[in-house]
Amino acid sequence: MTKEKMATILGKDKSIRTVPSPHSLAALMSKNPQIIAVGKEAVENVVGIKASHLIYDINRDLIQSKADIELTRTPTVMTPAQKKKAERCDSCGRTRVFPDGYQKCLHCVRDACD
Repeated sequence: MTKEKMATILGKDKSIRTVPSPHSLAALMSKNPQIIAVGKEAVENVVGIKASHLIYDINRDLIQSKADIELTRTPTVMTPAQKKKAERCDSCGRTRVFPDGYQKCLHCVRDACD
């Protein structure tokens, strides 16, 4: 999904007060470890200028179920309860909620570390 398509979907959602601009969405998605760029799409704007926009998708090597989303959140988007459970991973240095029975984060368990 491109940043423009995501902005359109968010604009149709009644629970969102202000829709972020496509540029803001691109900045957020490029910094999120749960999202990866999977390709490019040629887009033509209103005046006919062609541009190449990234297509984003969920990092499916890392997130394999809905439960994995909680384990891969960054501290800035964690709930207070998740922040209390979060620990710093010795392997990669990320602060994450660890999977049950592991002493390292889900990124390291699934070998998705950069």
